[in-house]
Amino acid sequence: MAFPTLDFAFFFLVTVSVTWMLRQFRTAQKSFLLLASYYFYAQWELRLAALLFAVSFGNWAFGELWHRVQPRWRKLVATMGVVANVGLLCVFKLYDFFRSTVDDFARFLGVESHLPILEILLPVGISFYTFQGIAYLVDTHRGKAVRPHTLLDFLLFMAFFPKLLSGPICRSHELLPQIQDEAPKRVPNVEEAMTLIASGLFKKVVLAGYLATHMVDGAFQLPSSYSSVELWVAVFAYTAQLYLDFSGYTDMARGLALLLGFRLPENFRYPYAATNIGEFWRRWHITFSRWLQDYLYFPLGGSRRGRYRTYVNQIVTFAVCGIWHGSRWGFVIWGLLHGLGLAVYKFSVDVRRAKGRDPKHAIHPWWWKLAGWAVTLSFCALVRVFFRAEDLETAADVFRGLFAFRLYGQGLDLTVVFVTLLSFAIGIWGRPIFERSMRAFERVPTWARPAVLVGVGIVMLALKPSEIAPYIYFQF
Repeated sequence: MAFPTLDFAFFFLVTVSVTWMLRQFRTAQKSFLLLASYYFYAQWELRLAALLFAVSFGNWAFGELWHRVQPRWRKLVATMGVVANVGLLCVFKLYDFFRSTVDDFARFLGVESHLPILEILLPVGISFYTFQGIAYLVDTHRGKAVRPHTLLDFLLFMAFFPKLLSGPICRSHELLPQIQDEAPKRVPNVEEAMTLIASGLFKKVVLAGYLATHMVDGAFQLPSSYSSVELWVAVFAYTAQLYLDFSGYTDMARGLALLLGFRLPENFRYPYAATNIGEFWRRWHITFSRWLQDYLYFPLGGSRRGRYRTYVNQIVTFAVCGIWHGSRWGFVIWGLLHGLGLAVYKFSVDVRRAKGRDPKHAIHPWWWKLAGWAVTLSFCALVRVFFRAEDLETAADVFRGLFAFRLYGQGLDLTVVFVTLLSFAIGIWGRPIFERSMRAFERVPTWARPAVLVGVGIVMLALKPSEIAPYIYFQF
C-alpha cells in the first residue's frame, strides 16, 4: 500500500479522522496510531509486522536494560544491541552478495564453494527502522537519547507509518517528545501539510513517473539502442528522477505526519543547488548523511586523527554507504567514488586553508560558483550510472555509449528534456516555489479548499503515466 494509491487514500482518511476524534484520550490515540501503522506495514506481508515488532521490542529492551544495569556493564549492553541490529541487516541485505562473491572467487581459483542458497526476501523499510534503533541505542549510551515513558511510546516511535518505509530517519529527541506530549488541539499547519502532500504527489506521480517510463528505464535496460545524446539525457533524467522520487516520498511523509499532529525532520534541502560535493551531501538525504556522520564517520575518528586519516575515513564511510544500498558491486563503486570525491574536495579545502584562504569566508565570482555547480551535478549524475545499472556490464555499455558519438537511436523526446530541466529547477529554486504555493493556498477560503484539492488531484491524474512505478528507495 504505497502513498499515491486509492487504497492508501481511504486508509489515511479513516486514520486521520479517528486520530483527531481520540485527541482527548492520548493513550487510546497512540494505541490506534500504532495499530494503524502495523496494519499499513502488514499490507506488504503479514510477517513483516512481526519482524517490525521484534526489532522494536528488542531495541526498547536493550535500552531499558542499559538504564538498569551497573555503569560498567552499559557499554556491553549498548554494543550487543547495535551488533544485533547490524547482524539482522547483514542477513537480509548482504548474505546473497557475500555468497555470490565467494562463489565467483572460488571459481576463479578453480575450486567449488558450498555456501547454502537462502531465499531471503528483503523486508521493505528494514534499513530505516533498524538505523533508527541503532541511533537510539548509541544516543542512549552517549546520554543524548530521550527515554520513552512506556513501551507503547517506543513502539510508535519505531513504527509511525508516514516515515516507516523510507524515512526520514528520526532521532529520539525529534519524535519521542511529540509522542509523549499531550495531543495538539488542531492540525499544526494545514496549509504546509497540504502543500507538502501536493508537492510530493506532483514530483512522484507526474514528473518522476514520466521520466521513468519515457526514457530512463529503456535507456538503462538496452543502452546500445540509444544514441549518445539520448544516453546523456537519460543519465541526467535519472538523476532528476531519483531526486523527484525520494524527495517526493519525503514531502508526502512530512505532510501526512503534520495532518496527524507530528512534525518530521527535513530530509532534502534543494541538493541540486550545491556547488561542491560536500555541500551536496549536507543537502541530500540529510537524516541518513547525518546518521553516517554520527555513527560511522565520527567513531572511525572523523577528522581528529590527521589529514590523511580523515580522507580514509571519508572513503570508508561512503564505501559502507554503498554496501548499505544493496548487494551489487555497482553500489560499492558508487559509494567509493563519492568517498573519493569527498576526500578530494576535503584535500582542496585543506590546501586553501594552509595558504591562509578559508573557503567558508571566501567570496567567489558567479562563474566560479557556476562551474562548481556544473561539476558537482555532472559528477553525481555520471556516478549514478553504477547506481542505476543492473550490473557492471550494463554500466560499461552506458559509458561506452556516452562517449561513442553514436548518432542514431530511438529519437529524442523533447518532453523528457523539458521535464528534466524542470526537475532541476525544482531541485534548485524549490523553496520559493513551495512558499508561494503555500501562501496561495492560505488565501483560498476554507469552504473552497476541498474543491481546490480535488481540482489539483484531477490534474495530476490526467498528467500521470498509465502505471506508477514503486518508490526507488523501497528496495533499500
